[in-house]
Amino acid sequence: GFYDECLRKYGSAKVWKLFTDLFDHLPLSALVENSVFCLHAGLSPSLDTLDHVRELDRCHEIPHEGPICDLMWSDPEDVDGWGMSPRGAGYLFGADIVKQFNEINGLTLIARAHQLVME
Repeated sequence: GFYDECLRKYGSAKVWKLFTDLFDHLPLSALVENSVFCLHAGLSPSLDTLDHVRELDRCHEIPHEGPICDLMWSDPEDVDGWGMSPRGAGYLFGADIVKQFNEINGLTLIARAHQLVME
């Protein structure tokens, strides 16, 4: 992975450590034109408004549970409501959750960066 690539290219883990420290300060999400919510993964059952997302303390490593973890690892799925994620982190959430979140926050779209694919 990325760690091995850094070792191979730079001869030490120092560059990898600098990147991981930098990642701890990147934004969790972005809002485009007040209508498109962009994030790495998905929603959290403990965050129902964009204001709740804005209140999160971002400047630390992604925790293994809680709302920041959920934003990084949750996935949409063909379920009603919330479900347990096979990742062991975050949740599965259905179209009803997306619709509710979008309505509460006046959004037209949620744009995600990744999708879980089981091999």
